[in-house]
Amino acid sequence: MIETRATMHGIPGDSARKRGLCKVLIPILIFGLLFGFAAGLLLGSLGLLPWWVGIFLLVGGVIGFSLFKLYQPSLVYGYFKGARGEEMVAGELARLPATWTIFNGLLLPNELDIDHVAVGPQGIFIIETKHWSGDVAIHDGQLLANNRRLSKSPIAQVRNLTSAICELLPQYAQLVHGVLCFAGPQFMAGAQQLDEVKICSYLNLSNQLTSGNIVLDAAEITACVAHLGTLSITQGL
Repeated sequence: MIETRATMHGIPGDSARKRGLCKVLIPILIFGLLFGFAAGLLLGSLGLLPWWVGIFLLVGGVIGFSLFKLYQPSLVYGYFKGARGEEMVAGELARLPATWTIFNGLLLPNELDIDHVAVGPQGIFIIETKHWSGDVAIHDGQLLANNRRLSKSPIAQVRNLTSAICELLPQYAQLVHGVLCFAGPQFMAGAQQLDEVKICSYLNLSNQLTSGNIVLDAAEITACVAHLGTLSITQGL
């Protein structure tokens, strides 16, 4: 059977899901140890500290766990929403022609992870996915979310990831492009450019990648894919 769609590697959103689970499991483990230690002091089975210390630890643990249950859902929701956004973007990337290869969740040696790397005739594209709610716009050379400046710039994040790939593939550095892709209604009307980073919606991502000139032949694509394939990629939980 002749392959007509892009080759996909890795599990989109896996890294975000793992971080979300850690936000749940690690605090629960800590609280479990705390409650167990407090119970041991109250029962006198530890003998390390006075029994009344166990009461303070138990009360503090109950208060802490109550606050954790109150705020934990909103903290974890962001990670799983981001994972869903990466799945949406990967779904669009999978529609690219067979001349393309997609890496989802590529892990770099410096411990950075890239949501998606797309390699095809039009070049090498580093894609950072954001799944935000509300309005996103460019004003005075800055990316604004709901008319507010961002404390952590996703544009700078894309540029850092792009630079890391350029270091890994120096011979193709001029053909590496950064893309900030929104898995939502933002930028559906058309892509924009900011600091050499293309900003677009996932719904027009495929057109943005394939609309340029052909700069890589089949042999060069194979070489790039082979090099990137030596890196770690997420394989699922």
